[in-house]
Amino acid sequence: RLERLQRVVTKLQMESGLCEEQLNQADALLQADVRLLAAGKAPQKAAEVERDLDKADAMIRVLFNDVQSLKDGRHPQGEQMYRRVYRLHERLVSIRTEYNLRLKSGAPVTAVTTVPVASGQRRPEPDEAPLRYLQELLAWVEENQWRVASAEWGADLPTVETHLGAHRGLHRAIEEFRTKVERARADEVRPPGCWGPPSPGADEVSPHGVLGTPNCSPPTLLQNNSKSRLRHLESLHGFVSAATKELLWLSEREEEEVAFDWSHHNPAMAAKKESYS
Repeated sequence: RLERLQRVVTKLQMESGLCEEQLNQADALLQADVRLLAAGKAPQKAAEVERDLDKADAMIRVLFNDVQSLKDGRHPQGEQMYRRVYRLHERLVSIRTEYNLRLKSGAPVTAVTTVPVASGQRRPEPDEAPLRYLQELLAWVEENQWRVASAEWGADLPTVETHLGAHRGLHRAIEEFRTKVERARADEVRPPGCWGPPSPGADEVSPHGVLGTPNCSPPTLLQNNSKSRLRHLESLHGFVSAATKELLWLSEREEEEVAFDWSHHNPAMAAKKESYS
């Protein structure tokens, strides 16, 4: 058993290193394209970044399963390897978030600056880049709303722990994402009286028109749904952990009963009958 678990440790060490290289490559390509966008040029490596991220995602799912086998076997390196894989997952979520927010939109993150104008002057038309950015924020929200809504729960302790670990990383990304939304909202919303009465169609380009109001918006709904899933996963994990311990206890008792000599010649039979009574 120890030899088998040690082989899992070796496999984890090697494949987590390969996964880290995959993430480094994706991040390098992403930053190169971000620099192109900042210079007003079209990104060149978006497809490669997405492909590298998908590969890393698949690798991390397998790594989580291997880690769980170490923890189930009570291997001394189980917790250490879990933290290593969890850090890889956090980095994957971070890179994918930046990719979705900055590269997929095809434009650098910019903001409309509100400048007071004299009465009678026309309000300047907003640039298209901020609107595209806001729409990209909404697309990120919708994508992860679908991930939260369609995610599985798991039918045993290893899979529940895998889903719980993965969702904790996603939930942290969602929490961090809220700050980006609030910053965009602060950049885009004009103070009262800055332009006079809102012009027709203003809501079409305002962050409230795209993202809703702060208390009732897609990011808020996503955050609430993510919190709910995290709470349910933690509750499920507690239940499945307790149930698994009970099943192990039952299995041990069963093995004792199956191995017991039930013949009348067994001198321990009287004690067994007394125990049953």
